[in-house]
Amino acid sequence: MKSKLEKDIELKESFCQLLDETYPNVKIGYSTFTASEILECCDPIAFSIGLIEHEDYLAEMENE
Repeated sequence: MKSKLEKDIELKESFCQLLDETYPNVKIGYSTFTASEILECCDPIAFSIGLIEHEDYLAEMENE
């Protein structure tokens, strides 16, 4: 059985993967950033809300 921490880590990885597959990378100068990196760093509140919504969606899919 997975701990709460392990579940939280998997949830965040799943959400970041979803963002990164949906939106292209952004290149600024010689640096390249993923959508998940940008959202988490620039708007942590929106990132948290999206993470909660992603968790709710996955729970709904599990219950179907």
